[in-house]
Amino acid sequence: MKNVITTLLLLGSLMSQAQDAIPEVLKDQFDAFNTGNIDRLVANVSDDFKWFYITSDTLLLEIKGKEAFRQGMESYFGAGVKVNSEIESYAIDGNRISFREVVSHKNRNGDLVSSSAMGIYQLKDEKIFRAWYFID
Repeated sequence: MKNVITTLLLLGSLMSQAQDAIPEVLKDQFDAFNTGNIDRLVANVSDDFKWFYITSDTLLLEIKGKEAFRQGMESYFGAGVKVNSEIESYAIDGNRISFREVVSHKNRNGDLVSSSAMGIYQLKDEKIFRAWYFID
C-alpha cells in the first residue's frame, strides 16, 4: 500500500510540474510572436506540429510540420505586419490550454484595429503539438 501511495504522489507531482510548464510555453510563444522572433516561435512547436483554422463553416489544416510553420511565420513577418497579441484569459485542462487572444494592429489609414479569437494548444513534451484557432 505504501508503494501505491508513493507512486500516486510522484505521478501527481510530475503532472503538476507538466501543467505548470503549459502557461510558460504559451507566454513564451506570445512574447516571441510580439517580437517577431521566428526561431523562438519554431522552437516551441513539435516536429509533427499541426495548426487548424476553424470558422463556423470551415475546418482547415492550415500548417503541417515544423518547417511549414517556419515558412508561414517568415512569410507573415516578411510582409512587414506589426501586430500586438495579448492573452485575455486562459484555462488549462490536462495537456491543453485554451485562451482568448486579442490581436491589434494599425490599418492602412493608421487607425488601431483589433480582432479576437479563441485558441487551444495541446502540448506534448513541453512543445506545442496541435493548435486550433476558432475565428468568426
